[in-house]
Amino acid sequence: MHPDVSECERCRRCRPLKQGKCRFCTLLLRETEVDVSGIALDGGDQLWFGRELALRKSDRYLSGTGAQGRFKAKERRGRAASRAMRPISPHLVDPEQLELFPTPPRDWGRLNPENEFALTPAAKVLLRDFSDYLRDLGVEPRVGGSASLRTLRVLTAQLGAEAPIREGDVKAIATLGDHYQGRRVVCFLRQRGILKPEPMRDAELIRARRVAASLPTPFAEAVDLWIDVLLGQGTRSNPALTSGTIYSYVQNAHPTLKSWAESGITDLREITKKDVEAAIMDLPSVRRHSVHPPLRSLFRALRRERKIFRDPARSVSLPVAVKLPTPLPSDGVRGILSKVEDVRSQFIVALVAVHALVHDDLPALLLEDLDRSRGQLRVRRRGRLDHVVYLDELTSELATSWLRERYRRWPRTGNPHLLVSRVSAADEAGPRMSTEVTKTVFERVGISARKLRGDRIYDEARHTADPVHLMRLFGLGTTTAMKYITAAHPDKRPDPIRA
Repeated sequence: MHPDVSECERCRRCRPLKQGKCRFCTLLLRETEVDVSGIALDGGDQLWFGRELALRKSDRYLSGTGAQGRFKAKERRGRAASRAMRPISPHLVDPEQLELFPTPPRDWGRLNPENEFALTPAAKVLLRDFSDYLRDLGVEPRVGGSASLRTLRVLTAQLGAEAPIREGDVKAIATLGDHYQGRRVVCFLRQRGILKPEPMRDAELIRARRVAASLPTPFAEAVDLWIDVLLGQGTRSNPALTSGTIYSYVQNAHPTLKSWAESGITDLREITKKDVEAAIMDLPSVRRHSVHPPLRSLFRALRRERKIFRDPARSVSLPVAVKLPTPLPSDGVRGILSKVEDVRSQFIVALVAVHALVHDDLPALLLEDLDRSRGQLRVRRRGRLDHVVYLDELTSELATSWLRERYRRWPRTGNPHLLVSRVSAADEAGPRMSTEVTKTVFERVGISARKLRGDRIYDEARHTADPVHLMRLFGLGTTTAMKYITAAHPDKRPDPIRA
């Protein structure tokens, strides 16, 4: 008897076993695992011929590792048959059904990919159009676009393609894992006009409101009114600040307001100049200049809205140490363009190192602002006159090379900005490129954009003592231009008596 002969756990016959089953049972289970031929019986086995007509198959097909063979073909036919038998989703959205009340967010975390529903004819057409859309973007649907295609397939299988799809549902599915993506789906649905966008939410503004709500009621109401004023929504119109600045102001003023509330003060009208001075001077020196401007802004806003009688922080001032700019070492600046390889990074570095553009100006540059025939670049700055940059030969060549690279990589993008990334180029809304992209460029260079810009202005100031020249060349203000002139030419300090 064969040494490995044992009792089969299925047919109970003593045979050589593989994984607890004899050869006949293994073949039989493989034959009836995907029963596309209808040969499996309930409560018994199909009768088979023996000897020469018995089931025979080589071990490489039994192992299940081969990509070809009769069993693999049966598995493919079985999967196709199961997909054809899938029912239509009972959750299809009727486009003519009116909404009685706002529907709550759907819970996509309970989604089971194995229980997918069949696609409607409209959904199949939408998926084909989305595949063509991905190919136009230079993305192969089954490779780079498989995650986006899977997201749209789940949405259309569950909800259909007849009614608009909510942007919140797309983003919710995209958070389920790395095999789901939603950005290209949102852009495609928006382009087709079947996207229901979600309300714009400013995360930093929401955080500022949350910080204000954590204060006692009188203080919370005052801070909420302050935020409205900073947003330009007060009784008198004023330019609105960015949400990041507003959140920074509220966050820096919060500890001081909380300490006043804990000390027994119930209203900001009780605050005096001595209270403001004591609150600021008790802070470390590095924190004083970050708390002083928010407190001045808070009381100025409350005084303008007639919530307090006087501004206790109006006459409170702090000494400011003016730091003169210093040049960078020449060995650190030498060969700076060779530290980055791609054209976009070299163009970004040249705009800062040669023309001293501010780091925040780079994502806002528009395609229409670049005039290559005249060698000019228009820089739009909020609340100030536009600054015109006259490009040198190197920067002009890099700009031309970048436009060619941009058209080669994203020929169908409609983003109006000069600098785009992989994410912003795919968004049909035309957003700005993230500043993280430019930060990464200067991290590879090893020098921050602020220091590189300051070194360029300082180098120009060394060759001229005329502040008007710096103002015209780099779009500087009077104070900034004089600061660089003073640093480069200490003997040119203005006479304090005549000034």
